Amino acid sequence: MKIIGIEHVGIAVEDLKKSGKFWDYILESNKKYTEIVEDQDVITDIYDTGQGKIELLFSPNKNSIISKFLKKTGPGIHHICLKVENI
Repeated sequence: MKIIGIEHVGIAVEDLKKSGKFWDYILESNKKYTEIVEDQDVITDIYDTGQGKIELLFSPNKNSIISKFLKKTGPGIHHICLKVENI
């Protein structure tokens, strides 16, 4: 399996709107879209940098995986998704 890049970095956040303002400023980007992942009870804001994506992860459900992650570790990198040539 050859890694050819980073597809996205998933970052767990406690406040999607507040964190979004930071990433809007840092990336100087309006290439953002929101996705609701119902089976994981997660709302994501996705910023396309042109070379990969930043995915902010938030859940209003206190029993979701993201909420449990935030309670245990606080905000930060939750996962990294790699692009591969062939899996």
